[in-house]
Order: sequence, then C-alpha cells, then structure tokens
Amino acid sequence: MIVTERKTDIFERRAGGKIAAYARVILKPGCSLGYHKHEGTSETIYILQGTALYNDNGTENTLTAGAVVFCPEGESHSIENIGQDDLLAMALIVNEK
Repeated sequence: MIVTERKTDIFERRAGGKIAAYARVILKPGCSLGYHKHEGTSETIYILQGTALYNDNGTENTLTAGAVVFCPEGESHSIENIGQDDLLAMALIVNEK
C-alpha cells in the first residue's frame, strides 16, 4: 500500500520514555499506513471519524468512528481509508521493552 497526502502530528518520548509516540493521524481517501510489524512496541488506534479497512495479521475488518484496535508487540497490522472523507484517528505507541 502507498501512503500519500497524509498528515500526522506526533508527540514522542512521553511518560519517561514508556510512550514512544502519541499521534493524530489524518488519512485522505485511498491512503494508508502500510502493513508493518511492531517490534518492541504495541499500538492502540482509536477511530474518530471516517471508515477504515484494518488488517490485523491478515484478518481484515471495517472500522468506523468509535472503534478501538490494539496491535501487541510482535504482531502486524495496517490501516487504509476506504471512505469518501478523511479518516481521523489517534494512535498510541507504547515501548514494551
């Protein structure tokens, strides 16, 4: 998947280094954060607006506003905006090691 026209506000190294990043992510229609593995970190994503296709280790689910997903350390995921409007989400990445 290709990432284009994405806006991300990232706040890094919080809570004494336990929180790797806290980010507001905006994905334009058709854009994505490609499939990747979390090594040493976990990630929680909260969908605020829009419609997403979420790939959780090969299992795809459609997410809408209010959905929360968790990717533990050692697992893989991706998220794609499949809606007509911007996808707005908050992501919390936590150092696990």
